[in-house]
Amino acid sequence: MIDIHSKTDCSGCAACESTCGHSCIRMQADAEGFVYPVVDVEKCVGCGLCDQVCPFTNVLGKNNISEIIAAKNKDNNDRFHSSSGGIFRLLAENVLENHGIVVGCRFDENMEAIHSIAENNSELEPMMSSKYVQSNTEGIYKTIRKNLRDGKLVLFSGVPCQVAALKNFLLKPYDNLITVDVLCHGVPSPKFFKEYREKLERRYGGKTRSLSFRWKEKSWKRLYINAVFQNKKRHFLYAGYDSYMQLFLSDRLQRPSCFHCPYNSLQRPGDISLGDFWGIGKQDYDFDDNKGVSMVLINNETGSRIWSEISGKTTFFETDIDTAIAGNKVLIQHLPTQAKRDEFYAEYVANGYDAAVSKFAPEASVLNQLYHNFMRWGLDIVRKIRRKSY
Repeated sequence: MIDIHSKTDCSGCAACESTCGHSCIRMQADAEGFVYPVVDVEKCVGCGLCDQVCPFTNVLGKNNISEIIAAKNKDNNDRFHSSSGGIFRLLAENVLENHGIVVGCRFDENMEAIHSIAENNSELEPMMSSKYVQSNTEGIYKTIRKNLRDGKLVLFSGVPCQVAALKNFLLKPYDNLITVDVLCHGVPSPKFFKEYREKLERRYGGKTRSLSFRWKEKSWKRLYINAVFQNKKRHFLYAGYDSYMQLFLSDRLQRPSCFHCPYNSLQRPGDISLGDFWGIGKQDYDFDDNKGVSMVLINNETGSRIWSEISGKTTFFETDIDTAIAGNKVLIQHLPTQAKRDEFYAEYVANGYDAAVSKFAPEASVLNQLYHNFMRWGLDIVRKIRRKSY
């Protein structure tokens, strides 16, 4: 029987709930808004499957990285609408062209992050770009298993613990499954995200129509958030001035388990790993055009095969593990400290959204924003003149 002694031991993947044949496990949100399994001990028969599929109790035997690639989708429109280099789009399209399905994260009609299925390109669009909030995986593992058993080709994309949870849930390997784990900086609370979004809707007087945490209108390297509302107003702001992104980037919003994740490792659970290739311009200044470059990690033969099928639609070069680590520390280390995260959520639970945001992510004044905008503009000019990347 699954027994969570510490919240640092549960990623909220919901594999335990999905695998229970007696429906004695349900996922329940705590005061912070993160879900954890609750067991009806009267129904439990002690089969142990829930422990077997847990990606923290049973850490997946992982793949060793064989190739490290810096890559860009040749289609600039696809790259613009992606978080980094647009490689996920190519992987997904390849699977759809082979009559498969793609399972990834999107926002539903209520702007809740969920894992769902795409069977065509129009359903693929909402899965592009990063969703900095924990996704709801209810029912998706069972749906994937059914499609795999029916002989369908399936591409699953998720954070590493979700990829590990799926593979554990399936209990055996499937030749028709392709897994992509995304380099992860931790997952924030869906409850806090909902309150943030509702705050924006009151401020701008309309329901959210779309939201991107990584809109490239001005830059890839400097993060901008772009929320568009049904009344056509929008919240377009440098991430450093947005309360949600301030808190996320300062490691205050993440789930407790994210500070103890066993998947911050060079051994990856997915066939391919994808992320931003920060700092690649230091190796090749001209390759980094500030429109997005993907870090592509090939982790096994399946990953190598699928990459060979799409690489002709990219511009790329191979690089080394030291360059990869320098640009993305989550490859080898956890988030730095849980203490400031716990301090933030203690304030949030005790006194609510407004009090917590006011204390830990106060809104910058117009003058402050103008000053820092000018400083960044000047720094970018100096870097461009000196051909120095970051």
